[in-house]
Order: sequence, then C-alpha cells, then structure tokens
Amino acid sequence: MELTVNDSFTPQTSSPELSIEQEFIINKTLLTHKSDDRLVDCNILFQAMENVMLYASNINNAVDVQILDNIKNFSSETLEHSFYKISRAILWECYNTTDIHTRTLALLEMLGNYRWDAKVVIMLTAFTINYGEFRLFLDVYANNSLAASLAILKNLWWRNFETLRPQLKSMEIVIKEMVELAKCVVRFEVLPINLLLHADHDCTLVSAVKSQIYLATYWIFRSSLTSASQITDLIAMKQENSNITANAAWGLSSLALRLSTLCSCLRIQVDEFQEHIEQKLYKRLLNLLKDNKQIENQEFLNLFFSLDDDLPLKDSFSQENVGIHRLKEKVVMLLVSKPDLLPIDQTLLLIQQTYEHPHHKYIKQDYEIVWVPISSSETWTLDEHKSFDYLSNSLPWLSIRKPWLLNSAVVRMIREEWNFDEKPLMVVLDQHGSVSNYNALDMVLIWGAKAFPFSDSNEKKLWEEEHWNLDLMLYGVDDHFLKQTEEGDKNICICGSSNIEWIKEFESRIEKLRNVGLKLQVIYVGSRNMNEDMLKTLAIVNKNKSFTPLQIQFFWIRLEKIKDSIIRVGQVHTFTNYEIILNQVLELLDTDDDHSNWAVFGCLSSKDLVKLKGNDIMMFLDRVPVWAKKVASFGFVGAIASIFDEAGETASCDHTNMVPYDEGMVEKIVDCDKCKRAMTQFIVYQCDGSQ
Repeated sequence: MELTVNDSFTPQTSSPELSIEQEFIINKTLLTHKSDDRLVDCNILFQAMENVMLYASNINNAVDVQILDNIKNFSSETLEHSFYKISRAILWECYNTTDIHTRTLALLEMLGNYRWDAKVVIMLTAFTINYGEFRLFLDVYANNSLAASLAILKNLWWRNFETLRPQLKSMEIVIKEMVELAKCVVRFEVLPINLLLHADHDCTLVSAVKSQIYLATYWIFRSSLTSASQITDLIAMKQENSNITANAAWGLSSLALRLSTLCSCLRIQVDEFQEHIEQKLYKRLLNLLKDNKQIENQEFLNLFFSLDDDLPLKDSFSQENVGIHRLKEKVVMLLVSKPDLLPIDQTLLLIQQTYEHPHHKYIKQDYEIVWVPISSSETWTLDEHKSFDYLSNSLPWLSIRKPWLLNSAVVRMIREEWNFDEKPLMVVLDQHGSVSNYNALDMVLIWGAKAFPFSDSNEKKLWEEEHWNLDLMLYGVDDHFLKQTEEGDKNICICGSSNIEWIKEFESRIEKLRNVGLKLQVIYVGSRNMNEDMLKTLAIVNKNKSFTPLQIQFFWIRLEKIKDSIIRVGQVHTFTNYEIILNQVLELLDTDDDHSNWAVFGCLSSKDLVKLKGNDIMMFLDRVPVWAKKVASFGFVGAIASIFDEAGETASCDHTNMVPYDEGMVEKIVDCDKCKRAMTQFIVYQCDGSQ
C-alpha cells in the first residue's frame, strides 16, 4: 500500500500580521534583491564566522587551538573580495550622515545578487572582521608592545574596559540574537519548498514565512551596521562618558529584544515547515523504492541528491560538477560511510577491484559509484569537511558536492531503511532506481567488476559457482601474480604465522628444497595483526615481490569478506558448497586468532588442497623423500596427505566428489581420489527448474 501524506500543510502557529512599517521594510528590501542564485557554501562559512564571534564575545577565555587551526584552513570559495568590500562599506556607512534605514538598504543593495542565506552570512562575516579586531585590541594592548602601538594610533590606549563592559555586554547579546536569526534564514533557504507547493493555501503560508525571512535579513544588516557604528563612536570619543555608553547600551538592548522576538516567531515557523517537508520527502522516497513500475532512476535520484541543485555531484577526476542525468540508465552504487570513508587498505582494495579491475573496461559505461558521506552528528565539523575535501578530490568515483546539505529525511531513510550504523555499506540501485542489493560491499571486494550488476541474486549465483581453492583465496589480491602462476601451473603454498623466527626457519628449509629441484611458490601472509618487524620480515621472505605488505593486508581483508558474504547470503539462500567454504575460511581465521602456524598447499584452480598446521608442517618438511616419490601417482596434494596416513596422522584434505543419488549409496564407502581416505557423505538437494 502506498504511503500517503496530506498535500495541504496547516501550521500549528499562525503567522503574525505585518504592520505598516514591516510591509514598508519588506518592499524596500525586495527592491534591493536581484538574485542570480550564485552558490555560496553558507554552512561552513557560518561555522567559521560563529567561532570567531564566540572568541570575540568571550575574549578572556582559553582559546581552543584545534578550532583555530580549522578556521585557518577554511576556504571561503573566493568570497574574500566580497568580505573586504562589505567590511569597508560598513565602516564607510558608519560615518555617513544619512539615516540608518537608508544606509542599511545601501548595504543590502551591494549583496543584491546573492540568495537570502548568503546575504546574511556574508554580512555577519564582514562585521565579524571589524568586531573581532576591535575586541582583540581591547584584550591584548596592555601586554603586547605591537598592539599597544596600534592602540595608540587607533585612539584606544586610554580606554577602561570596565566602563565599557555594559555597552559591550549589550553588543554581545545583539550579536548572539543576530547569529540565531541568521540560522533560521539559512535553514529555511535550503528547504525544498517545491515539495510543499501543491495548493494556493500552501503558497500563501510559504509567502508569509518568506516575509519574515526578508524582515530578518533587513534587521541583521541594520543591527550589524548599528553595532559597527557604536564601535567607531567608541574609537572617536575624546574621553569616557558614562551617560553616552549607558544610552548606547540601552539602545542595543532594545535592538536585541526586537531581534529575539523576530527570531522566536521565525524559528517556530521554520521548524514546522522543515518537519512537514521532511515527512513528505521521506514517504515519497519510500514509495519510489517500493514502486516496481519505475521506468528510470531519475526521479528517485533527484529527490535523493539534488532537490534544488542541478549539479549536486562532482567528478574527482575532472573536478567538474555533475548532474543526475549522468546516472541515467546506469547501475548506481551508493557508497555510504562516515566522512573518513573506509580504512585505507579497504579503500585501495575497492579501487583495485573496480576501476583497476581487468573487467572494468567492459562495463565502465554501465555503472557508477557515488560516495555518500554521513556525519555522526547533525552538524558537520570542520575536520569532517577537510577529510571529505581531501578524499573526494583523490578517489576515482563520484561524490556528493556538499553532503552536509543532504536532507535529514534522506539521512533518516539511509539509517532506518538501509540500516546504516556507521559501518560502510554499498547500496545498489538498478537502472530503474530499485534497490537490487542493500549491501554489495563484500561482494565487490571479493569479485570486483566481475560481479556486475552487483545484485543480491548475482551474489548468490557467484557463490553457486565457487569452490574452496587457492583461486578463491587469492583472486583480486595480485592478478599479475595469479596470471603468471596459472600459466606455469605451479604448486603454491600459502603460509601464515605470527612467529617471525618460525617463518625464517620455514623459508630456510624451503630454500634448501628448491635447490634440489622442488618447484613450490610460497606466499607468506603473516597474520591479521602485524607489527612493523613482521612486515619487514615478510618483505624479505616474499621473494620476487610476489606479495607486498599491502597485498598481504588485501589477503586478510578478502578472507574476512568471504566469511561475511557467505554468512549473509547463507541466511537467505542455500548453495552447494556453503558448509565447505564457510568451515574452511572460519578454520583459517580461527587458526590465526590462536597464533598457530599454518600452511595450505595446492594448485591455483584445483579444488584439491591440503592444510597443515603446527607440528604437521615440520613433518611435511622432514619427510620430503617419502612423499616426493608419490607425486607422480597421487599428485602434489595427494602425496603430501599420504605421509600422514602412514604416520597415523590426519592431514586436512578438501577434495570433494559429487555423484548423482542411487539406491544403496547410503551404505557405500567411497575413498578420496587424492588422499585415499574414506570420504564423509553429504546429501545435496538441487532444484531442476527445467523439468
């Protein structure tokens, strides 16, 4: 059943009627507005401005060095000229003899081309530059020679901070109210109002709120100018006058009350609009996801990404802004994570398995990966901004240009419907915009581009075709190595241990065997948690650069992802080799957890493996003359396994043999073709859909 929501919105609180003065102010303010919708990153700019205001208003408090460092690294998107121009204009208007209303409109005119949220943020930032400089002089000139010299030039050297405290305190209150009012303006401007406009009643309500936005903008400009004028008056005063400062403080308190009243009303209206729009957006997204009749993915993706932004994505390779149309008729893989993405080794493996995968060139026009970073809190920190900027400019896939502007309804859907809990996931949308896999990340890290179109049904199909062998263990770790090994049909040993001395001894003995003709490629993978000494040792023993330290990390990630994928798929589907593959990978991971030494022997694509651990490995080395004679008869794996039969030991053999069912088979004993031991019997049911 489709989720529904009332098209018409009735707010709980009514908008106050506008006075004649307010209507006059609104009309004059609108005459200054000639927006060309130029984009400004208001959120990050607002954070930087608000932090400076905080320090300026609490000038005697200890400074948070980390926040200062973030502000130092903040980029204002080439707005420096606008800041400078407006901050100079504020000072100019402070000395203008015309009335405050006319001077306020003049400042509004200068920012006429910007959106309403950009106007207030740029204005407050420009005022912050002047205000912060003034407060800095007051605080440090008594203890700093340079500041003292500048204070003399600025006529501030004689000021008694205590006599100015009431006026400065009132100014701090005005600034606080301006910032809170600006927050309401910024919040409203990013709301997708077009989702609400379905009736004349809705349009009227939106118009009423916009009137309050225009008033808020006007009074933020006027309050900034009033505060700046008082600062210039303080500097120009020949001597302290308590009556003047008291009157100034009273005027600022009256202004703060006006701002507070306007802010309270606007905040309630914006809260109600935001709640209603987010509910509506959330339900529309869910309805689209459940709609199997979608012809294309554009409607869902437009709601998900852009709303009112025609170019919501960016291409890190070309640094171009990208529209939703680029995703049309493609499989879209939404990589959802925190702003720091994946651990570096998993990130590199993901790149290798997608854009660097040999199969990628055949399907690169058919799919796109889009990074969707989600902050752990409601507000993005400047550290998260920096992390996102670095990664989104370094990685080969698309990303949201401004993920901090992602609508909270979208974030809610990601958390509640897609079960995002801070752990990275990759949600796959097919060409029609329907979810075909709620988390394909394990699948992609295992099979890479070969897993296209990355649906959960294809994941099941891939597992149906898999067997537990060296190819499954090593695929995607080093394709060049696998190709060379496959062409030479080499015998391979994967050796794991957390004991450096044991690894050195094993390699020494293997080297002696190579010198007498043993053809065996050994790959040392250490353990999952390796220190620096272990990595150096592995770099030495892995001859001919067979495996680098990074590729060893890839190997362990691969085993973990095989385990996670097979458990998840096995909960829904059953497939032939489920128990065998799961048991083998769990045994390897458990052996590593126990810090035991282990080795797996076999050929690349063969299903025949023999796994040894502990003392069995040294027995294998000690009895080379015995098993080497049997290689011609039993093969490499069978020959190794045979020596443990003779010694009364049991080596692990993974050979399987599937035969059609026949009556009387329950009592029949079947010997393994490789190790010659009796095989354990399993019954497998397979649906023959063709009959």
